[in-house]
Amino acid sequence: MNNDHREPALDDTRGFFLTALSVQDKARLHETAFTILDKVGLKIESGQAAELFHGSGAVVEGTFPNFHIRLPSTLVSNCIDAAPKQITYYGRIPEVDFPVYPGQTGFTAFGQCVNILDTFTGKIRPAEKTDMAASARLQDELEEIRVVARTLTAGDQISSSQAVHCLDAILRNTRKHITGGAGDTRNLKVMLSMLETIAGGPDHLEDRPFYSPSFCPTSPLTLGHDCCEVAIEAARAGLGLVVMIMPLSGGTAPATLAGTVALGLAEQLAGLVLVQLARKGAPVTMGSATTIIDLKTAVSAMGAPESGLINAGLVQMAAHYGLPSRVACGVSDAKSLCPQSGYEYAVNALSAALSGATIVFGGGALESGLTHSPAKLVMDHECMGNIRKISGGLNVSDETLALDVIREVGPSGDFLTHLHTFQHMREQSRGEIFDRKPRATWEKAGKSGGAVDLALQKAKKIMAAPPTDPLPDAITDILDEIVADFDRRLIMEQD
Repeated sequence: MNNDHREPALDDTRGFFLTALSVQDKARLHETAFTILDKVGLKIESGQAAELFHGSGAVVEGTFPNFHIRLPSTLVSNCIDAAPKQITYYGRIPEVDFPVYPGQTGFTAFGQCVNILDTFTGKIRPAEKTDMAASARLQDELEEIRVVARTLTAGDQISSSQAVHCLDAILRNTRKHITGGAGDTRNLKVMLSMLETIAGGPDHLEDRPFYSPSFCPTSPLTLGHDCCEVAIEAARAGLGLVVMIMPLSGGTAPATLAGTVALGLAEQLAGLVLVQLARKGAPVTMGSATTIIDLKTAVSAMGAPESGLINAGLVQMAAHYGLPSRVACGVSDAKSLCPQSGYEYAVNALSAALSGATIVFGGGALESGLTHSPAKLVMDHECMGNIRKISGGLNVSDETLALDVIREVGPSGDFLTHLHTFQHMREQSRGEIFDRKPRATWEKAGKSGGAVDLALQKAKKIMAAPPTDPLPDAITDILDEIVADFDRRLIMEQD
């Protein structure tokens, strides 16, 4: 059995990292997760998945739809080794690709909120497809966002086709890599047709897959039918996948955080094994939207500090195996754009980034992930830049030590007008939404322009503008036909 999985070496002269787990902690979590998979096992509700597991040497018992499988440690280790350790989240165009390497964190928004905090009325309402389109334009223009999330559901569309409609809205409004659930294989096939239309065919899509569907195990330790079928079909189509776990500590996972991490890791690894059995070498991102269930209110407390702790642990276990990670940190439990919403984003997103997360998703989300706010996403975006600045650490070199400059200026001198300051001035963080003006300037402006007001203005301006580098009309016409045909078939089935 190959248990010697170690994270890639990080350059300890660059960057600022937190250690959530000791070497001994990682070894114990690894051993526990492997024991869960080998001795406790999982429930599988897909006959196709059960056949793949059985053919690989896993122990498969029971009958459809209640198969029980146990995964030998050798199988799990071999599948970890088969998964790529260096991946790129491709954009529709190469200029916005997000190549992954250790120590780099990208950010994105939280996904599939059912409500939106309207930027014009200030009221919460059910989300619609046009909201998803506007959100995609906003994410496309915010430079710290490296991957575009399916932030909203399309409540004005047939429920079984919302994944298709959301992808349609996103494709027309972004150039960046896209993530989000497909729901089921019927949706996925339509979505693949849309993606292939834009890419120029299946081979071109496989060369540069610019969409990564997520699939979600059901905690505890269950791989549902649609979860399995989407994972298998997407992998065989050449897409990368995000295995997205969502155990709730104290509800669908142990009340102890270490137990929740161990259970969640086992679920992630089970999803990874399934993907590798479907297509060896398929890229897998270890995803998590794990937190605690508040045992007083029965709410999934996404803004709780435990969310940051659990996901930091999962991030560092993913790094232990050399795999990319995507964690939901920064989602707020607040109901409005109040101080709580900012504090919760900053604390948990920072902890995930400093733990080495590949992607931190959580921007723009209120009410434990039920409500999306474009204005909050703009404010969170400024925080993303600040987090990236902190996580970059101190760059120490001859140029940055500036000894020659210090000699030139000398005691009681002035650095403000020195050429060295001019050459490095753009390296400073800048406050666009968060105010840094002196009080006198702020008062002269009428004490206006607070963060919420400025964020609303910026969000409105971006969302009202046309998309950058839009799809050609000939392509959007084909997308119109694909989506309309799918809706017609669904309506006929309902009748």
